[in-house]
Amino acid sequence: MNILYVSSKKRWGGVTGWMARTAARLGERGHKVVILSHPDSKLNRSDTGSLRIIPKKLGWIFNPFMILGVAEIIKREKIDIVLTNIDKEIGIGGAAARIRGIPNIRRVGSEYDFNDRPRTRLTHKLLVSGCIVPCDWLVEASIKRAPWLDTDEFTTIHNGRNPALKDPARVARRREEWGIRPGEKVIGMTCQLIAVKRAGDLIEIYDRLRPVHPGWKLVIAGEGPELDELVRARDFRSLGDNVVFAGFTDDPVFTASCYDICAFVSSREGFPNTIVEYFASGKPVVSTNVGGVGEIVRDGFNGFTAEFGDLPAFEKKLLRLMEDEMLRNSMGANALRTLEERFTADMMIDKLEKYFLEQVKG
Repeated sequence: MNILYVSSKKRWGGVTGWMARTAARLGERGHKVVILSHPDSKLNRSDTGSLRIIPKKLGWIFNPFMILGVAEIIKREKIDIVLTNIDKEIGIGGAAARIRGIPNIRRVGSEYDFNDRPRTRLTHKLLVSGCIVPCDWLVEASIKRAPWLDTDEFTTIHNGRNPALKDPARVARRREEWGIRPGEKVIGMTCQLIAVKRAGDLIEIYDRLRPVHPGWKLVIAGEGPELDELVRARDFRSLGDNVVFAGFTDDPVFTASCYDICAFVSSREGFPNTIVEYFASGKPVVSTNVGGVGEIVRDGFNGFTAEFGDLPAFEKKLLRLMEDEMLRNSMGANALRTLEERFTADMMIDKLEKYFLEQVKG
């Protein structure tokens, strides 16, 4: 198959990361995947040449010049199927696909991709052939926001990652770079530093736990507009180098393998790639119970969950893991087993490849 992904986003996010990973894996299976990406996107700037990317600004939704330009790319590259995400991408990539008579699949990352506005409804109905969602919860949440959607147009393909290879020497070097001394432990979180990820809540929780357990440090890996505010929160609490901002990581599974406990404190989510990455590293997680988290985290088995906003409950469960190494190890082993049974990258690509082939054959 020849596949075109259309991405207009500049920042790295869940759907962007999914596009990059699935494009690479489908390419390994002999398919050609072309990604139309904003010239200033993180995806475009961080690519090492492993992906086939065409830098292109989409402009406004329904931009006729860009629609015709993408239609020409579809013709030139002999594209069989297009994949889009947000309205702008659908309005251009979906329209171009319709001109060429090929399917356009919408990869849904959040229920907020939908609304009940007439334009959104019309664009979706005319230009989308089907939807891929990363969890079952997202189907119900999307239909609740947009009752005109049909359950039958959704196909669930869970995000997947393969288990991480163990490299203790590399882990030790990375922890040393973070300033982690021998014998110290790490609570870690990998995320975009944006408001909904609520990294400030984790700093607040860590501040209360640190006097009891001074041998633990907090590492937050990621970048985003909230960084300066989070640095101020750290400094206001006089936490100094006990809270480390590790920056963007292009290998989040390895980064998670450098943590002892993984945290996820988001206020809303679809199905978090981050938790799949934590599990791929064999680490237990304490997570807010939002979105599709319950489809991967079983409270008390492979991690703990707490309702969003209940910081005392989150703190209590984090403390249990901090104080019990055997519990950390057993939950980490269960996390890895959960991944191997249901959420590997191989399973995800098998399902995605099959779905695309079915759509192309009609």
